[in-house]
Formats: sequence, structure tokens, C-alpha cells
Amino acid sequence: MTKAEKFRPFFEELYKKYNKPEYVGTDPIVYPCTVQGNTEFVAFCSSCFAYGNVKAIQGFLMTFFSEFGTDPFRLEDKPTRLYYRFQKPADVRAFVLVLRDLYSEHGSIENAFASMGASLEESLINFVIHMKKRGKAYGGGKGYDFLFADPVKSGAKRLRMFLRWMVRKDEVDFGLWKNYACKDLQFIIDTHILRFAYKNGIIKNDSGTRKNLDTVTDFFRAMNPEDPAKYDFAVSRLGIAFGCTYGADEKCASCAERDLCPFNEESG
Repeated sequence: MTKAEKFRPFFEELYKKYNKPEYVGTDPIVYPCTVQGNTEFVAFCSSCFAYGNVKAIQGFLMTFFSEFGTDPFRLEDKPTRLYYRFQKPADVRAFVLVLRDLYSEHGSIENAFASMGASLEESLINFVIHMKKRGKAYGGGKGYDFLFADPVKSGAKRLRMFLRWMVRKDEVDFGLWKNYACKDLQFIIDTHILRFAYKNGIIKNDSGTRKNLDTVTDFFRAMNPEDPAKYDFAVSRLGIAFGCTYGADEKCASCAERDLCPFNEESG
């Protein structure tokens, strides 16, 4: 029995239990779930700025949507003093103007992706190149570039999280995009997934590298070839909502999942 085969029954149970709307409040997907407007646009903006303190993210996004709106076809070039951590006001302005142009030219981010490559991965790579080039033309600096991690060299977790939201369809993910299949998705290697993969011998370090992205995705693709990103939300809930370290520690005794959990024997 492979490690993927051994973990799958447990992850299926986690999916049934935690991949539910009542848990979206612990994830950045809560913003496109609750903010009225163009869902693709709200989701994209939310994913791009989903780094740092949860309260800070929420404060920024609510101010951003209040100032610029949630309709990408009505975005305006206007002075702003809004900033967020690495993004200066000039970076926020560039972000808005690039998205205004993109929606004007393509009608949606999905259409833009479809025009930029023959596969989802090729389109993502070219999309990042396009966004950085356009952002520079509008005065975006290093803070702007930070929003678009290089998917060739890194896990690009926030962009891949957005893709999961758009391509997959279930009680949590929206499934708005029709040009791509779930099997085209790579896994999202956030802190919790990297900790799980490292502690359970799937990867050799917990860095968000492209190598680790491919290794983790291969593990989950062996588990579910048609939908490798299926378990992302549910497995991450253990760490985000319940403080699981994905290995044996003092919390295991009171964990509701301890009877089925394979982490203890896989760790160490």
C-alpha cells in the first residue's frame, strides 16, 4: 500500500466533515462568499492580498472594495492613499488599472487565461508575465510584483488558491470557470500543507518551492488523479481551525479525529 492510498480514507472523511460552508470563515474564500459583486473579481482581489494578519487582510479588503467597488467594469483611475504592507498606494493604483484593462479587453480573467496558453499552467505563467508588465507601465513597483509570485520558481500559493476556487465546484469552491478541469490544478502549498507533507515524509523541507509544489501535487494526484486539489481546504482546516501539527503531540489526546488519524504512525 502506498502512502497516498493509506491517507486517502482519512482525507475522504475530513472532506465530508470539513469541506462545508460553515468553515469558510476560517479561510480567505470567506470574502468572495460574503462580499456582493462580481465573484471572480472579488475572489481574485481577495486571493492576491491574502497574506499577513487575518484582521489586517479583512480591514484592507473591506476598504479596498468600499473605495473601488466590486464591479471590474466600473473601475476608475482615481487618487488613493490606500496601502497594505508591501503594497504602496502606487501599487494599489496599478493593480486596479491593470484589472480594469484586463476586464475591458477580455471580459473576465478566465477569458484572459484562455487567450494566454494551451493549458492552465502555461496560461498561469503567461498571465503573471502579463500582469507584471502591465503593472510596471502603470507605476507598480516591488510591492505590486509581490502580488504575482513566479509560478515557475515558487508554489505561487495565492494564485493557485484562486484557481482552485474558480475551477473546482463543491460546497466551498465556486466552479465558475468552464475552460479547465479539476485534474489541471496543482495543489496549494500553504504553511499547513507544507507542514503536513514535511512531517509525514513527503517532502524533504517545508519551503514553498516549485519542487515541493510538484512533489506535493504528485502525492495528491496519486490519491485522486481527477481532482488532486480536492482535499486542500479540509486538510488545512485541521491546522487553521484546530491547531493540528500533523504529527504526534500533546493535542492528539483531545483531537476529535484521533481514532482515524494516520499522522502519529507516519511521523517521527
